[in-house]
Amino acid sequence: MVSFSPSAQVYARWIFTMFRGKVAALNARISTQRLYAAGAVTAVDRKLAAILSADVAGFSRLTALDEESTVRALNLCHSRIAELVREHGGRIFGSAGDGLVAEFPSAVQAVRCSVEMQRSLPSHSNDLPQDRRLEFRIGINLGDVIVSGDDLLGDGVNIAARLQEMAAPSGICISGSVREHLDGKVLFTLTSLGERVLKNIPKPVSVFRVDWPEENGEGNETGSVRSFSARFGKDQPSIVVMPFDNLSGHSDEYFVDGVVEEITAALSRVRNFFVIARQSAFTYKGRFVDVRSVGRELGVTYVVEGTVRRGGDRLRISVQLVEAEMRTQLWSERYEGATQDIFEFQDRIAAQVAGAVHPAIRSAEIELAMRKPPSSLRAYDLVMRAYPYLWGHNKDAIKRAIPLLQDAIGIDPAYGRAHAFLAWCHAQNLGYIWTEEPEKELECALSAIEAAAASIDDDPTALTATGGALSHCGDQEGASAYLERALALDPNNAWAWARYGWVASYKGQPDRARERFERAMTLSPADPLAFNMRMGLALSLALAGNLSEAVTIAREVVNKHPEVTWPYRMMTAWSAMSGDEDTARWAAKKLLAAEPGFTIQRYLTRPVFRAIPQWADQMAEGLRQAGLPEH
Repeated sequence: MVSFSPSAQVYARWIFTMFRGKVAALNARISTQRLYAAGAVTAVDRKLAAILSADVAGFSRLTALDEESTVRALNLCHSRIAELVREHGGRIFGSAGDGLVAEFPSAVQAVRCSVEMQRSLPSHSNDLPQDRRLEFRIGINLGDVIVSGDDLLGDGVNIAARLQEMAAPSGICISGSVREHLDGKVLFTLTSLGERVLKNIPKPVSVFRVDWPEENGEGNETGSVRSFSARFGKDQPSIVVMPFDNLSGHSDEYFVDGVVEEITAALSRVRNFFVIARQSAFTYKGRFVDVRSVGRELGVTYVVEGTVRRGGDRLRISVQLVEAEMRTQLWSERYEGATQDIFEFQDRIAAQVAGAVHPAIRSAEIELAMRKPPSSLRAYDLVMRAYPYLWGHNKDAIKRAIPLLQDAIGIDPAYGRAHAFLAWCHAQNLGYIWTEEPEKELECALSAIEAAAASIDDDPTALTATGGALSHCGDQEGASAYLERALALDPNNAWAWARYGWVASYKGQPDRARERFERAMTLSPADPLAFNMRMGLALSLALAGNLSEAVTIAREVVNKHPEVTWPYRMMTAWSAMSGDEDTARWAAKKLLAAEPGFTIQRYLTRPVFRAIPQWADQMAEGLRQAGLPEH
């Protein structure tokens, strides 16, 4: 007689359970089809039930890495789930391998049970390495189901299964029908993900994500919302850089892997999103995988993919950024370089990809925040909503940004980035003379800087906003300290390089300024702040005596961005200083039409002029020559 080890017996039992579950599910589907074919559906029992569907994210990968430990942890988790389902008045009516389906008499009980599952299940695989722990995805739907013996069938069950597939690892997604029954009954945050078309479901379904408060040691809620991304930061979006496909053969394999490693490291320094470690990403090397599956298994929103192809002594790299769930391409680019400069080529690609991916993800997060209903907005969402108004287009944009940031701070008073952006807004009002109360704006800016300073040491974006604010307030040395810290953390931060360029100009260092602006534009050529970088470059040229070239850039900016009017001030002065009287008077006319209250005296109150008084005098004289009012 053949005997098996205990671990082999555990695995065999799991295989048998999975097979039996799948056979049962197939028989249930065949039974339903026969009922429909016989026209007997109306004769079977139906009822309204809350259906919970759960499975383990990336279970096949986990068993491939360590079958016995994974199955052992799964059995412990399933035992705990069975207890929780009973405690919340439900019953498990189906299971297959790592997944199971349960019914509850109410939506509230189902959601409460799902949160308890996600709170307690991680402890059952704590003995496994971090990248091998079991993370369950859960979907819940409230709908009409068909009763077939002990089984439940129909779209009510199928929708729950589809919602489970949408959920992030350790996450919960619910349908709109469940959401309707939760108001005032649970303390969880319900975030709309919009209407989604689900496979084999005839009508789109409203989908919501469930976030919940963590519990401290005494079991009291701390109030900090727990979701996948929140475990790693302030609701950060998450991203993975997948192994690139080598289309040239094994000789370039080391280079391909090196590029991916450099891009991963560069993105990790951005700090605006959580980046999956290279080790986890490389488990997919050599396999064909769908980005949606990657997103669900790793719990990421965005995926970077790429290919490398050799042509003689040249290498061509194609890179794209994809939103995982909808498979939407957000950005793509192609790079070419010589093989003799292989390491310089790697560094350049990593820097440019990081610089381009950052604004692409930011734009996607802004769009998502704009789609959410006001009742579900968090501090992060409010900051995302404020983003499009932060970049110095005009005073109306800043007026729209400030209350959004104040609301974010009201939700999370310790949110350093919100304070830093608030300082940036008040400083722009001061620097661009968009206020009748400059002393008040200076006080507000400095107060917000003080509030931000304690919690932004590792946030390059907030450090840049604070440095930019100090620069507008006239403190170029203080601004430099913040900007240098930001660039030490993230050398590919285009905005930080641009603000560092403005600081150099205000210090009377046009050559340094030009280098910094050119680096910023190379890193992020499609940046929403590109117009500001261009004007910074124009100022560095003007300071160096290239006035006509500076005027040309300013004209390009105002033609492309008619809502941005402050460049007319510089354009007017530069044109007059270069002897181009016609352009100076045309720009002055445009300026007064946009800013009827403009005066030279008010313009000279800008704090940045303190460091370069001689340049301020030259600008003032140019404005006078163009006929602008003194007082």
